[in-house]
Amino acid sequence: MDIISLSALGPSALYSLIGLLAGLLVIAVIVLRKPMPKNAKYASMGILLAVFGVFVLTLYQSYNSELKWDDTGVSLNLPLYSQDFTASDIDWQASYIADLAIKTQLQPKWRINGLGLPGYALGWFKLQNGNKALLSVVAAENGTQKVVIVPIIDKDYVIMISVEQPDTALALLHTQLTH
Repeated sequence: MDIISLSALGPSALYSLIGLLAGLLVIAVIVLRKPMPKNAKYASMGILLAVFGVFVLTLYQSYNSELKWDDTGVSLNLPLYSQDFTASDIDWQASYIADLAIKTQLQPKWRINGLGLPGYALGWFKLQNGNKALLSVVAAENGTQKVVIVPIIDKDYVIMISVEQPDTALALLHTQLTH
C-alpha cells in the first residue's frame, strides 16, 4: 500500500481554528449565564456542542490526512470529506503539480461546501476556470501554493491536495502506472 501524507495546518489556519473554538466557548458561557427557557438553553447548547465537535474533529483529522492506494482501491482521508475510489477511477498519468500563485485559473473561486480559513481550504470548491474540485490546500509560508492535482475519470471534478514534498508525491503517484 502506498501512502502520501497531506500537509498539516499552517500557523494562520491553526490559530484561526483555535480562535473559532475559543469563540464558541465564549458563546457557550454566555448562553449558560443568560436567563432563558430551559428548552431554548438546551437546544442552543446542543447546537454549540455539535459545531464545536465538528471543528475539533477537523483539527484532529487535519493532522492525519492522507491519500493511500493499492492495486484495487484509493482512499482519500480528509477531515469531513473522505472519499473512496477504485484504482481505475484515478487518471494517474494526468496527475500533476501546480503552483496556485502562478496558475490563477486553478485557484478556488467559490466554496460550495467546506471550510475556508486563512491559509486553509477544505471541501468542495468551484475554481476560477469553472471546474469543481475537492480541496485540502494549505498555503505555504513562502508564498507558493504548490498542490498535487489528481483528475478523477468520468467525474466532473479533480482532487487538489497540499503535500510537504509535491515532487516526491507526484513521482509516487506516477509509479502506480507500472503496477
